[in-house]
Order: sequence, then structure tokens, then C-alpha cells
Amino acid sequence: MSVFVFGNDVFGLTIFSLSRYYAWDYRVLKTFARHYSTGEVIPEKLVDSMNRARNMFFAMELQRQILYSLIDLTLFGEQPASPMDTISIVADLKRQCTSWKHVEGTHWHTRFSHLINYGAGYYSYLYAKCFAATIWEKVCRDDPLCLSTGTAIRTKFLQHGGAKDPSYLLRDLAGHSVLRSYHGGIVPDTSSLCKEMNL
Repeated sequence: MSVFVFGNDVFGLTIFSLSRYYAWDYRVLKTFARHYSTGEVIPEKLVDSMNRARNMFFAMELQRQILYSLIDLTLFGEQPASPMDTISIVADLKRQCTSWKHVEGTHWHTRFSHLINYGAGYYSYLYAKCFAATIWEKVCRDDPLCLSTGTAIRTKFLQHGGAKDPSYLLRDLAGHSVLRSYHGGIVPDTSSLCKEMNL
């Protein structure tokens, strides 16, 4: 299996994933989300209801992302000497790792362009999700719009772009436990994401 090395693609995905927390937080939404004709601020009850609906199948969505990651790592990671039957690999992984039945005669993975674009790196979506959950919990959740939160994100994380190692930036922003070294690569702390999912 390939070793994960933190790159700028995960850095960008982490920023994107963090922005989703802001997009679903009522304290942020109420600053601009208004009815187009009345100007009424979006009701907090509506946002709460939308968040509950969005989180209803969170575990299934995570399971799907894990399946995609495993397919990507299997198809594009270390290659066996003999040719692979991709349909069988996908079917086997789906049976092993999900609660969904594989439909014989299908080959949806051939139309899933992310598998081609990432080349054994699709799991970076999951890493970014973990990093964003940790940043939100440790840095943003209490007051996402305060000056100190924004300043910390800008000065410790964003302003450096690709000039500093992203793992250093993450640790500087969210603390050393946000990731750990593992066999020459890194592994994210999953506790914030698990807490968010009530696991």
C-alpha cells in the first residue's frame, strides 16, 4: 500500500472542507442569508432542520468515501505482476466494506473520473475531512467569526500557500495531535470527525 505524503492537494481539500462548516453554521448564515423579497433572516429552526437532514446519512456517505478510497488504492497502488479484473475487485471490495449489494453486470467505476485523476490519492478527501473537523472543533467552533479565529486561520494556515510543509501548518493551527507520523507518511486524527458523527 502506498504511503501518504501530505501535499498541496490535501491542503486545498482541507480548506474546502473547512468552508463547508462555515456554510452550514447559523451564526455565519444569519449574516447574509435573507429571503429574496422580504429580507427576513434565514430562520435558525430551518438551518437546524437542514443540518439534521444533511447529517442523517453521514455514516453511509463516509462508508461510500472509504469504498472509493479502497478501490483507488487497490487499482492504482502497488501493482501485481498479473493483470487485474477490475470488476471483480470492485465487487469484492463493495461486499467486504459496505452494506450495499453489488449488482452483477455493472461497472460504474469505469465512469468514475476521480479514480483516474487521483491515482491512489482519492483517500485525500477523507484525510481533508478529518483535518477540517479537527480545525473546526479546536479553532473555529466556539466563535467562527471572531477576529482571533480568522487571524489564526490566515496567519498560521493560509498565508503560507505552498511555501511551508502543510503538516507543519496544520500542527501550528490545530495542535500536534491533528496528525501523526506513520511508516514515512501521516495519519489524521479521526476523533473530531467521529465525535461529529456521534461514534
